[in-house]
Amino acid sequence: MWYTDNFISVPGQTPLTSIQFLVFISIVHFIITRTLEIYMSNRIKPINVRRIQRYNNFLIGIYSAITFVLINILAYQNGRFSSWDQLVCHRPTPTGVYALLWYIFYLSKLWEFIDVYLVILNKTPVLMHFRWHHQTTPSVVLAGLLGDVSYEYPTIISNTLLHTFMYPHFAGIWNVHRLLVILGAWQLVVGLGFSVYSLIVGCNGSLYAQIWGLLMYITYAIGYLNEHFHLIDRLRLLFSTSYRTSKIS
Repeated sequence: MWYTDNFISVPGQTPLTSIQFLVFISIVHFIITRTLEIYMSNRIKPINVRRIQRYNNFLIGIYSAITFVLINILAYQNGRFSSWDQLVCHRPTPTGVYALLWYIFYLSKLWEFIDVYLVILNKTPVLMHFRWHHQTTPSVVLAGLLGDVSYEYPTIISNTLLHTFMYPHFAGIWNVHRLLVILGAWQLVVGLGFSVYSLIVGCNGSLYAQIWGLLMYITYAIGYLNEHFHLIDRLRLLFSTSYRTSKIS
């Protein structure tokens, strides 16, 4: 299983890919997150982990850039660009280096849990969108991996492209805030678009995995819109104003 040329991700046998493990690690992550938040709420000063945070962000950025380049090279070598259908809808189950890269991409989502802990230790406000995204992303990637969802290519490249710029940005290497807004929106458009497309045309992969991915992307879109455009706050104000107006009339 560990020879790169014939690597195959076997559900429940490949390390850390069982549903039981995912449920366990998700619960552990939630408990650690809440414990750290309670602990830091009782502290006046943050714990200085900015250097660790900077190095961690930089390493994730480097990993994302390498993965972005490799996934495109391997997709080309595997003939994924021969047709639209082969690229996103009906392709052979990935094996070898491509499958290994997808597996490592899943593991990187567990690695990103550390990012949440470091933000909390710095007493930086943890946005709900940020918290929810990190909490649930491993389940989306693992569902696609185990369910052999065929449109993994566009979702991986959109995510790694965003993270190539985002993590170095937060490491203080460059300031690309406007670009991050665009790439973040593009990632959501890609995720939502291909999730809907695959269900309509009947692409390869587990139906349950595709539905789970679609539901999660919907929640990410809501969180993104609220973070950048205060969508929920605006809706609350709209409903509150409408309610008061109806009572007066």
